[in-house]
Amino acid sequence: MSGTAPFTFTMRGIILALVLTLVGSQKFDIDPGFSSRKSYLYSYEGWVLNGLQEKNLAKAGVRLSCKLEISGLSENIYLLKIRSPQLEEYNGIWPRDTFTRSSKITQMVSSCLTRPFRFEYSSGRVGNIYGPENCPDTCINIVRGILNMIQITIKKSQNVYELQEAGIGGVCHTRYVIQEDKKNSRVSVTKTVDQNNCQEKVVKSLGMAYIYPCPVDMMKERIVKGTAAFSYKLKQSDSGTLITEVVSQQVYQISPFSEPTGVAVTEAKQQLTLLEVKSEWGSSPDISMQSYGGLRYQFPAVLPQMSVQLIKTKNPEQRIMETLQHIVLNNQQDFHDDLPYRFLELVQLCRTANADTLESIWRQCSDKPRYRRWLLSAVSATGTAEALKFIKSRIRSDDLSYLQALLSVPFALHLTKADEHTVPIAADLVTSSRIQKNPMLQQLASLGYSSVVNRYCSQTSACPKEALQPIHDLADEAISRGREDKMKLALKCIGNMGEPASIKRILKFLPIFSSSASDIPVHIQIDAIMALRKIAWKDCKTVQGYLIQILADESLSPEVRMMACAVIFETRPALPLITTIANVAMKESNLQVASFVYSHMKALSKSRLPYTYNISSACNIALKLLAPKLDRLSYRYSKVIRIGGYFDNYKVGAAGDVLVMNSPGTMFPSAIISKLMAYSAGSVADLVEAGVRVEGLTDVIMKRNIPFAEYSTYKKIKEIGKALLGWKELPTETPLISAYFKLFGQELAYININKEVLQQAVKAVLEPAAGSTVLKRLAGQLRGGVAAQWTQPLGLGELRYIVPTCTGLPLEYSSHSTALARAAVSVDGKIAPPLTGDFTPSQLLESTVQIRADINPSLYLQKFATMGVNTEYFQQAVEIQGKVLTRLPMKFDAKIDMKLKNIKIETNPCREETEIVVGRHKAFAVSRNLGELGVEKRTAILPGDASSNIVEEPFKPSDRASSEDFTKQEADSMSRKYGYSSQEDLRHVTGRKTHKRDICVKLHHLGCQLCFSRRSRDASFLKNTYLHRLIGEHEARIVLIPVETDADMDKIQLEIQAGSRAASKIINEVNAESEEEGESSLYGDIQAKLKKILGIENVFKIANKTRHQKKRPSKKENTVLTELGADPDTKHPSSSSSASSAVSSSSSSAVSPRRKEAGDEDENNQEEQARNKDASSKSSSSSGRSNKSSKSSSSSSDRSSKSSSSSDRSSKSSSSSSSDRSSKSSSSSSSDRSSKSSSSSSSDRSSKSSSSSSRSSKNSSSSDRSSKSSNSSSRNSKSSSSSRSSSSDRSSKSSSSSSSSSGRSSKSSSSDRSSKSSSSSRKSSGHHSHGHHSRHVNSSSSSSSESLSHHSHEHHSGHLEGGSSSSSSSSSAHSKIWGAHEIYQYRFKSAHRQEFPERKLPDDQISSSHSSVRSSHASSRASWPRFLGDVKTPVLAVFLHGIRDDKKIGGLQLVVYADIDSIRPRMQVFVSNLTDSSKWKLCADAAVLNDHKAAAYLKWGRNCQDYKVSSELVTGQFADNPAVQVKLEWPKVPSSVRSVAEWFYKFVPGAAFMLGFSEKTDKNPSRQARVIVALTSPRTCDVVIKLPDITLYEKAMRLPLSLPVGPRIPASELQPPIWNVFAEAPSAVLENLKAQCSVSYNKITTFNEVRFNYTMPANCYHILAQDCSSDLKFLVMMKNAEEAVNLKAINIKLGNHEVDMRPANGQVKLLVDGAESPTNVSLTSAGASLWIHSENQGLVLLAPAYGIDKLYFDGYTFRIQVALWMAGKMCGLCGKYDAECEQEYRMPNGYVAKDAVSFGHSWILEEKPCRGACKLRHSFVKLERTVQLAGVASRCYSTEPVLRCTKGCSPTKTAPVTVGFHCLPADSATSLTDKQMKFDQKSEDMQDTVDAHIACSCEDENCST
Repeated sequence: MSGTAPFTFTMRGIILALVLTLVGSQKFDIDPGFSSRKSYLYSYEGWVLNGLQEKNLAKAGVRLSCKLEISGLSENIYLLKIRSPQLEEYNGIWPRDTFTRSSKITQMVSSCLTRPFRFEYSSGRVGNIYGPENCPDTCINIVRGILNMIQITIKKSQNVYELQEAGIGGVCHTRYVIQEDKKNSRVSVTKTVDQNNCQEKVVKSLGMAYIYPCPVDMMKERIVKGTAAFSYKLKQSDSGTLITEVVSQQVYQISPFSEPTGVAVTEAKQQLTLLEVKSEWGSSPDISMQSYGGLRYQFPAVLPQMSVQLIKTKNPEQRIMETLQHIVLNNQQDFHDDLPYRFLELVQLCRTANADTLESIWRQCSDKPRYRRWLLSAVSATGTAEALKFIKSRIRSDDLSYLQALLSVPFALHLTKADEHTVPIAADLVTSSRIQKNPMLQQLASLGYSSVVNRYCSQTSACPKEALQPIHDLADEAISRGREDKMKLALKCIGNMGEPASIKRILKFLPIFSSSASDIPVHIQIDAIMALRKIAWKDCKTVQGYLIQILADESLSPEVRMMACAVIFETRPALPLITTIANVAMKESNLQVASFVYSHMKALSKSRLPYTYNISSACNIALKLLAPKLDRLSYRYSKVIRIGGYFDNYKVGAAGDVLVMNSPGTMFPSAIISKLMAYSAGSVADLVEAGVRVEGLTDVIMKRNIPFAEYSTYKKIKEIGKALLGWKELPTETPLISAYFKLFGQELAYININKEVLQQAVKAVLEPAAGSTVLKRLAGQLRGGVAAQWTQPLGLGELRYIVPTCTGLPLEYSSHSTALARAAVSVDGKIAPPLTGDFTPSQLLESTVQIRADINPSLYLQKFATMGVNTEYFQQAVEIQGKVLTRLPMKFDAKIDMKLKNIKIETNPCREETEIVVGRHKAFAVSRNLGELGVEKRTAILPGDASSNIVEEPFKPSDRASSEDFTKQEADSMSRKYGYSSQEDLRHVTGRKTHKRDICVKLHHLGCQLCFSRRSRDASFLKNTYLHRLIGEHEARIVLIPVETDADMDKIQLEIQAGSRAASKIINEVNAESEEEGESSLYGDIQAKLKKILGIENVFKIANKTRHQKKRPSKKENTVLTELGADPDTKHPSSSSSASSAVSSSSSSAVSPRRKEAGDEDENNQEEQARNKDASSKSSSSSGRSNKSSKSSSSSSDRSSKSSSSSDRSSKSSSSSSSDRSSKSSSSSSSDRSSKSSSSSSSDRSSKSSSSSSRSSKNSSSSDRSSKSSNSSSRNSKSSSSSRSSSSDRSSKSSSSSSSSSGRSSKSSSSDRSSKSSSSSRKSSGHHSHGHHSRHVNSSSSSSSESLSHHSHEHHSGHLEGGSSSSSSSSSAHSKIWGAHEIYQYRFKSAHRQEFPERKLPDDQISSSHSSVRSSHASSRASWPRFLGDVKTPVLAVFLHGIRDDKKIGGLQLVVYADIDSIRPRMQVFVSNLTDSSKWKLCADAAVLNDHKAAAYLKWGRNCQDYKVSSELVTGQFADNPAVQVKLEWPKVPSSVRSVAEWFYKFVPGAAFMLGFSEKTDKNPSRQARVIVALTSPRTCDVVIKLPDITLYEKAMRLPLSLPVGPRIPASELQPPIWNVFAEAPSAVLENLKAQCSVSYNKITTFNEVRFNYTMPANCYHILAQDCSSDLKFLVMMKNAEEAVNLKAINIKLGNHEVDMRPANGQVKLLVDGAESPTNVSLTSAGASLWIHSENQGLVLLAPAYGIDKLYFDGYTFRIQVALWMAGKMCGLCGKYDAECEQEYRMPNGYVAKDAVSFGHSWILEEKPCRGACKLRHSFVKLERTVQLAGVASRCYSTEPVLRCTKGCSPTKTAPVTVGFHCLPADSATSLTDKQMKFDQKSEDMQDTVDAHIACSCEDENCST
């Protein structure tokens, strides 16, 4: 025994050790729990804080601290008691301030919190929670927040794991990490919850029903993101694992602008700490308890109040009446400041009131219109079931006027909360008889109801049938009764509901799916397809299946198919479906549909929005399948235009689509739909959509009451139609205009204008009697006076998004906005003489109307955005509040004298400060509680002493550091410095400062000033984000402030005088001669006298010129107006050019950098010179030296330019060799890029002739390619012609004097692109003229006499713009030398340069240069005055001035002169300041200078001399193509204008890139922009845009419509067009739009420009062109004439006449109604006329009333041009004129022929046997051979008729034609007779070629048939 005992003991020890080891290797049982025999005391603290994440900004929050006692009642059931709860508020600067105790909130909340609660708890999981009955939701949720802390899921086998765990915020993704401390029996657990990734998230949103989550990237881009972290400490004991401490922290952040750092944060924190454990049982409470569910947060049945206010709702009736009274009494004269706030309060109170309360209030208000209006507006915005009941009872009892019902019912339905209570009430309301009776009310109410259903069904999984039934019943009734208006309404409502259950109803309206729908109009079918759009969101695949069938079915209307295509793309189809669509488009014969599909795909392929990424890439692939020719279609074809953008930084984007659908019958779009979609942070919303559709409108407009059906030819045309196999008239289009408007994808309203309404409208416009009744009624109302006051809420917007925090308190993000409008109107008037009973509108033209009006409209917008805790007891939130108040008071007396064309308006001056626009914005932390109503704590989020960055602190020098004044002064200067800077600069200013900006425009003469002031203080100094800029205070105001004047202002008067009396009204005489001119002429007098005394001329002249420039550097343009006055056509001897100094074009100055032929081909190569600036020549311009220099020549490095100046006695001329492009220019001649100069002589003063100076170069500019210049002078010259030029900034001064030798005119030859010119004054002194190809910025060629020493450096830059040899500068020569050109390297050649070349004239008739448009002549003064006032009276005079007590006049005067009727229209406008001291003026001049050039400029400042902007438009050639150039120059503009332009300029490259332009950096002139558009074909153009730093260009840009341009002509033969492009271009484009059909020999060109060859069978009439509409206005037939092979004869039937045109004896004979007629004749049928006359050996017929604009026939050639409104209504050999080129061979039966011959044969008119000469018939034929079809022997019959000779005739000539055949089994008993078998309606089994008879020989013709 003793031996076994130790062994037994040892074994026991081993077993015990093993057991212990096994136990140790496992986890402790750490499922936490509570003992049912003990009670546990915890301390609890939980708080929530809202604000920005930065420190030292205000926050708002609440904290709850209490003791918790948990004791066991039974197994897994525990009792929770909350002891001494304490609630504290936080409203202050974080973290400086502290929480403050709030006894009121504590008192309210503790009443329910201190009662006992029971909960189930097992293995760390919380089960059901029980509490006292009717316990408030807030208290229960706080308890859930506390118990949520002890919810923990422990997995025994893992330390790290993830799962979806239930909690207070729903079932969300949770991650656990467990760490054990075995020594101390402790476990720590970390739990993190991802609030963005939940299976079932607890969230409540209002007002977001129409914002859809995107299918892609939903996770990444959320505006609100949240996470929570829990830390647990567990301790193990014998009785189990106990939770000793829990700390939880939760963060929700919102980034309203999707900025990574611009976020506002809500932080929630909880702490639960175990204090003690007692061994005592919990006793079950006596009170009865009810279950409140589990931990999941429960929203209260009635949501808490709006987070912008907290109001008591105990006695709603009394409160509503008080609020109504406050609103009405305080807003009678103007808006009270708290009106939006009060209106929201009224809405909130109405939400708490039941229907009985509202009825009671209505009874009190029903007889008070203002109270009633406000109450109805508030109830409509309430959105509760009670409010809907109230509206329903109002409608039933007929308490509302029509207008009130129209406003209340739709608003109430669109704003109502959609749930199971409101839907039945809404259905009852919409189906009530009173609403059904009124079509407009029914429409708006039904659309509103369908939106309610849409919102309701989007919340439920299955939509109840009952909700859809009212709309489905409406659709069924509409179909059964065939009522189009009801069909439209039902489909629009079904579209709003967007429920898949409605698809069956929709298919009943589509012919492809319902046989009964074949008669349904196209516009209803389109509505049916649009109704599928919203359904596709829920059942995409089904909708796509139906739509692709519609798109592929060619029998449907093109518009229906295009709409199907648009809807398919909205469903975001995948690649396979998109490929299918591309396949359909590839085989598509209808170009409208093909163009629409192609452009839609192309638009989508370029989209950059994230949610369109998949469809965009799929479209890119599918486009490869489609023919690129579809891209080249004109505007006549349907298109989709898409413009969009996406900002990745902010995750926002927008896209706008415009769908343009054309119908064959119109030249212009028949339907346009435009929509705007917005994308933000993973969500997308259809913001706005509008559509317009027009049908048959041309018929209504063109209807001239012509009785076409009564004409004799009408029946004849109808008979002929019947003779054509299968011909039918085109169906009559029902005139219709329909439009609709959608907001957030919901259709709010639509309008349908039918034929009757349209005809009435046209009648009212065209017939004076209809219009006069309206005028009479208006006049009567005016006489009686109108006085009204109206205040109306326009809208209420409410968005709310609520999520629970871990504390159990709800976090709410909300936005509330209100818009209120007010108008007070008082108008009184009288008409003299009074209107008589038989009033006609012409009486008004003889009357004087006096009106006294006081109109005061205003608009008040207020928006609140909040973030924070919102419960029924308290609100702790961050609030951003913005409001804008706009007022526009107008009080005036007006007198309108129609007879004298005078209008006089008087108003009172500013007496007091008037705010026109005020905008305020502020952000603060706010705390409210129910215990202290009316006392809300507010703290500005950005405190007044917000700390700034150390970087922004000013440096303080030690010697001044103590000086307070210094730092203050520095700070002030700093704020001033940054006052006008950009946002980026503002952030460098310290946060403490308020940024101020005040701009005032003083109008002294009107006694007032308009001020814009801005104050802003924001947090952008902390972080530069949009959110931080919103935080703070901002204010902007536009105010009208009175200004003190010398004398009191009595009235402000505006007077407008038109017509001949305008001249008599002018106060300040308009004089185009500026002051400077007067001085200059005085200077000229002195000069002339000195010349006489001293006997010197030339030296003085040169010195004088230099002196002019030295002494008067600020000299501006000599004239104000003449630049446009110079006429290049006018030729006259220079001897007559007197007084030219007053009229001459002044040289380019600061205002005008250079004067040359603007728009010339030789734009002075300024760009190139700027590039080669280093090499450009230097020129000395010293006056002293230039006086003495008589001869100077200089040579340059590469190629020298020699120029010789001639002395008094000798005339030497040397020419310099030049580069590829050179020009020899006599003085004042304009070379390629030569200056514009004008020369003239005067008796007593020298004329001043201008040359252009270089503004930017400090030297006289010479170019890379110098011109050859020859100057000559004569010995005996007495008068000199000088030119002056001054320039500003950094401009060089250069002047040229022009002369030529008297004995012989100097010859000047220039290159192809330069013009030749000579100019002389008979006796002139010698001087130099250098024409340079300057490429300097804003410089032109300088003709230098002042700078006699002048170096010209020639450089061959590799650039191609240099030019070619002097013999030819055409682009072909360029390409030979340099290779292919880039488009921007060509030069623009002005057309008028070629039209007015220099002519050599006899010596006595040498005229001034024609090269420059600005050269002016004496005769031009007579023929075209510089100042129109000299020859024309003003057409309009306007005066705005203050009438003062001292009778002084001050104000503005505007005078307009116009010469519109002349060949060259011109207009001048002068605005001058009437104040004595001021010389401010504005001058504008616009004129068409010649057939190829128009110019305009605007000058303003002192005497119109300070600033200038000019523009020119020139036609010409560019790269051998007709082109137009527009040039804008701004030599000097105010800095404010420049800064705006520079800001805008930043966007130009980006915009150009988006539009597909290429870009090149180029040194173009710095103050000039040029746009050159060259037509390379009727549908394409090249565009070059030259801006100061860049050149943008694009080749072959597509034009929306064809332009009238002929084939390309070689440059050598190119002639400028002889028509006036400005006057005739619009009509030419319009003419070009009109279609023309022509027949010449055997060539036929249709209206659609399809060309084919067709030989007409002899003797048979073909229908060439016919009106196929129901009017049958005309018919044109043609046949081969008997005289000769190529001769034709035509027959025209129109009106009551039949016109024949036949060739006879080499002429065309005219027969009218069978009788020969003279060739010039006018015929009139009732209501319509036609004219026939001879032209070009042929006859022309004009019948515009019938639709024939012009018909020409000369026996060989036939041309017909029809009116635009005949588009789509034609038929015959000329086609339908519907732009459908692919379907051009359309036969009379509507089918498309296989070839041109079949097509021609189908339009042959059969004649009766033996009566007519045509022996051909249309017959169906049988294929002679038997065909094996699918293995069966078959006999085949043609599906279309073939030409055959009549019975008894035999064919003498045949032609092969391709036809389709329908086959039947060979053994079937079918015989071929036309009447028995309609083979043209059978399917086509095969195609084959058969012979058609085209000529017959008839020996025994059968005349019986």
